[in-house]
Amino acid sequence: MRVLLWAASVMLLLAVLALVAADLWVRKQYEPALDTFSADMTANVDLFCEEQAKLAADPWFHEPHTEGDAGPLLNVWLGWDPAPKMPADSPLQVPAALEGKKDWEVLLASDFDFSTLDFGWMKQLQAFDRWDTLKHTPAPLPEPYFYLTASIPNYIPLQTWAKLRLIHGIRSGQPLEAARDVRHLAWLAYRSDTLIGAMIATAILGIERKAHDSMQTPPPEWRPMSAEQGERMRAVFWASMAFSSIATPVEVARKARTCGEPISRCTGLGESVGMARYLQPVAEGPYRPAYAALGEAMASTPCPTSLAKTLWARGATLQDAPPDGTAIPTLPAWTKALPTGRSGKHVAGILLSFGIQNIDNLKNLRAMPASADAAP
Repeated sequence: MRVLLWAASVMLLLAVLALVAADLWVRKQYEPALDTFSADMTANVDLFCEEQAKLAADPWFHEPHTEGDAGPLLNVWLGWDPAPKMPADSPLQVPAALEGKKDWEVLLASDFDFSTLDFGWMKQLQAFDRWDTLKHTPAPLPEPYFYLTASIPNYIPLQTWAKLRLIHGIRSGQPLEAARDVRHLAWLAYRSDTLIGAMIATAILGIERKAHDSMQTPPPEWRPMSAEQGERMRAVFWASMAFSSIATPVEVARKARTCGEPISRCTGLGESVGMARYLQPVAEGPYRPAYAALGEAMASTPCPTSLAKTLWARGATLQDAPPDGTAIPTLPAWTKALPTGRSGKHVAGILLSFGIQNIDNLKNLRAMPASADAAP
């Protein structure tokens, strides 16, 4: 009996040691990356707030807009990725003669008669100040909503049409009117509350700046967003997603979401809530304070679009069956019977470490001189 007891004790001790070793090995796969990310967020939250304040001072963020949703128009006019394609009768169809001529210099030197193009749809969009990409969609949203693989509008034609509009404005002697149309198009892309929309808006504003610089004597009242502000906009909106991640320390995330004018808040929430919802079955336990803080932010942030709220309420999780034809990782059915405490923390930690967003562009702003439009 003593021998059997000794043997059982040794086996139990070895099993415990093996479990401890396995636990340490798994933690080493994600904890260093998450610790580095957490320290990076903490060290740079003040920089984020300062740069967002400089960006929010830009006149573009203070131009007046008529309240309304452009989704019923843009969601129908544009093609979606991966489907459906742009309707054949869409006013955003680019003429066949301009296919393959999307570079600014090529278009500017083209002998195409831009006065034959119909820019009336841009005037229609002046009646709206936001673009909800989840309402009035070509097809009903899937239930639950898999944001990671769901079709999204193809924003690229907006850049092409911005170039066409500006060239026509320059050639017709009405660059200011063209600039107003293009700046509003950029605003609607930004106010889709998506990261890709913010990046497209930055690109469109860059096209406006290029058009301005192409004129020998542009109107003195035409003041495009500066290149420095464009870089700042790209960096701030990209970083807003990282600062709303559940992997960011709660107080750091709260500070980033509440400091200054909330120009990037809804974009950051919309992008981070989707991942938080996806990981909720395994992450809510170990990251309970972060989920509570996200819930508070959702309740107190009046975002103009339904993206963040839809993801928070109806977003897909790891335990949901993915749509046909997608390769989204999901938990096998038998894992639902496992305790989610320790194992859930490991799964959440590994997946979070894979999805870490760097804020290098934000940190690079320290070396960039402030533009004339960046005075809070």
